Amino acid sequence: MKLDRKELARFLWMIAAALLVAGYLRYTIQGELLRFSKILLIGGGVVFVAALMVGFPYIVQYFSKRSSKLGTNTAILTVAVLAILVFLNFVGFRHHKRFDLTTEKLYTLSDQTKKIVGGLRNDVTIVHFAKQPEPALDERQRSREELKKLLPDQ
Repeated sequence: MKLDRKELARFLWMIAAALLVAGYLRYTIQGELLRFSKILLIGGGVVFVAALMVGFPYIVQYFSKRSSKLGTNTAILTVAVLAILVFLNFVGFRHHKRFDLTTEKLYTLSDQTKKIVGGLRNDVTIVHFAKQPEPALDERQRSREELKKLLPDQ
C-alpha cells in the first residue's frame, strides 16, 4: 500500500489531534502538568507542525475556494464576537456593581443608616438567634472599616 501526500497529511492530523487531546485531558484530570502530559502535548505539537508542512499545498487549495473563504469569514466573525463577550464578562466580573431596581428601594441603605454606621467608633457584634444555622450570615460579618468602604464619603 502506497501512501500519497494527502493521505499522509490526514493521518498526521489525526495523530496530532489525538496526542493533543490526550495531553490536555491528562493535564485536566491530574490538575498539574507532569512529564508524560508534557511529552504528549509537545509530541502533538511536533506532529501538528509536520502535518501542516506535509499538507500545506492542500490547505492552500482548500482555502482558495469561494465557499471556504466565506466559511472562514464566518468563523472569524464568530470568534471575534465570542472574544468580545468573554472580555465583557471578564470586565463585569472584575468590576461588580449591583443596582437596586425595586420601587421601594428594599436593598438600599437609608440616609439614617449611613449616618449611624458612619458614626460608629468600635466594631459591632450582631447576634442572630435562629432554629437552624445560616452559613450565609457568617460570610457577611464585616468590620467597621469594611462597612465604611461600602458607604459613600460623607
